[in-house]
Amino acid sequence: MSTVFIIVLWGVVLAVSAPAVLLAIETLAAFFPLRRPSASAPPSSVAVIVPAHNEGRHIVATLRDLRAQLRPTDRLIVVADNCTDDTAAIAQQCGAEVFVRVAPDHRGKGYALQYAIDRLRDAPPECVVFFDADCRVGEGALHYLAGVASATGRPAQALYIMNAPDDAGPGTGVSAFAWIMINRVRMTGVSNLIDATRFTGAGLAAPWALISRLDFGAGDITEDLVMTLKMALAGAPPVFAPDARVISFFPTAEDANVTQRARWEHGSLEIMARRAAPAMLCGIFRADVRLMLLAADAMIPPLVALGAGLSFAALASALALGFAGPGPLIAILTSMALFALALIAGWLRFGRAVLPPSQLWALAPFMLQKLKVYGRRGRASSKTWTRTKRGDDGGETR
Repeated sequence: MSTVFIIVLWGVVLAVSAPAVLLAIETLAAFFPLRRPSASAPPSSVAVIVPAHNEGRHIVATLRDLRAQLRPTDRLIVVADNCTDDTAAIAQQCGAEVFVRVAPDHRGKGYALQYAIDRLRDAPPECVVFFDADCRVGEGALHYLAGVASATGRPAQALYIMNAPDDAGPGTGVSAFAWIMINRVRMTGVSNLIDATRFTGAGLAAPWALISRLDFGAGDITEDLVMTLKMALAGAPPVFAPDARVISFFPTAEDANVTQRARWEHGSLEIMARRAAPAMLCGIFRADVRLMLLAADAMIPPLVALGAGLSFAALASALALGFAGPGPLIAILTSMALFALALIAGWLRFGRAVLPPSQLWALAPFMLQKLKVYGRRGRASSKTWTRTKRGDDGGETR
């Protein structure tokens, strides 16, 4: 019986230690000079797709940013997805083509993107670019991304940052730092290691020949991670193009933050077993280092969940010290140290602007809020696609 327990204990220790070690490696790699891909002239025809669900009050700024970067040969398409407001009319007034999609039983961004791609098959563009309906697009980002995709033959992903609104509480700064760890630190590190990165949901350009072969309409809550793995399995993982910037904002209401985080975090945990593990096995079989590392990156749990797993493994190793020996405890304590060093180094190098030292006290209420994310309500909200209430409209956002 003790032998079985020791084997299980080592399994738990390795399961939580491996993601912590990989997080530390990615963070260390982010400190080296960033790979910046070269861009060719953008393709002659680019289709910009903006999925939108009840975004009538927020889509104008996004479309204004994009319209300013369009050429006469480009198309700006808004997919009004199951809308009950005036999103379609406002998008038309802003000069966009509008594809109206009504399918209440198949809701979500992935379905909207697939609908637009299918509509484009009769007269396809050379390149497709995706942006969310509530983001701001940096100057020149559109054609720079299209140029990188054209030069590399792979999808090109912008640096996508979530900022805290001016009226947000200090806890949102913690969320902004966690986002920077994922979308800037880790993505930079992975790019430096293997010249590949993740799809983050907004600011991605891809050659039509590739994107038209992929299936977006799988109904996954975290479709971004799923599409990353699908692109890698197709032999064309995204390349990181951080000189293109996309910015969005966290919701200010606490309920909205809980719903949004629950969707991201529960979805990420589900993807680990259902999608990332098979992709890892496929990468091993193919000897495809990029696929293996992207799958391993997708298997890093959300930071709070990883910290909780490390703590549980440390407690179990300490209690079993008498008959399991010091090995498991030494391994887990080393992993905990690497985890802590990665967070501290990431904050010192990249995170102090969004989470200044004066707001570090907000970590405590942020952790308490996580109880709601992993509680009954958070689990329920992550089962299906939902919209996240925005404080400035009384409604909700994708």
